[in-house]
Amino acid sequence: MNEQNKDQNSDSEPQIVSEESEEILEDLNNDIEEIEEASSEDIIKDLEDQILRSKAEVQNVRRIAAQEVTKARLFGIESLAREFLAVGDNLERAILSCQDDENSDVIEEGLELTLKNLETSLKSSGIEVIDCENQIFDPVKHEAISVLENNDLETNTIIDVVQKGYTIMDRTLRPAKVVVSKKS
Repeated sequence: MNEQNKDQNSDSEPQIVSEESEEILEDLNNDIEEIEEASSEDIIKDLEDQILRSKAEVQNVRRIAAQEVTKARLFGIESLAREFLAVGDNLERAILSCQDDENSDVIEEGLELTLKNLETSLKSSGIEVIDCENQIFDPVKHEAISVLENNDLETNTIIDVVQKGYTIMDRTLRPAKVVVSKKS
């Protein structure tokens, strides 16, 4: 009886395999018929189209990868750049405090040279000061900390810059803190 069970089991398994094989063979035969029906020119055109699409996709991947590398470099130095901006702000405050004291001309001159050196280094790294003089308020580049009435100027004209703003590669690193005008 065991042999009969084995024979029955072995008979059933090949039937499953053969049914799957028949389906696969049928699909292959259909594919072969389609290929035979298609002319060689159509196949060549289809393959050329696939090659062009593949080339375009590779170019897109390369372009996107280059953009991502640029962004990573840019964003990687942003936090360091912000720290340097704080150093620059402190140097400017020190220069202002030296102007009140008549005996600190040498210190003031040294601070000014250090600040110029810092600004040159920032500029060479692509960090630029946001120009605010006589500009209209732009919420992307400016942060309004106060509004003063002034009928001589248009509304939202920048009157004073409290803290310089900076951009890095046309992206706002730190907005300028400004005082803007409004009509009474």
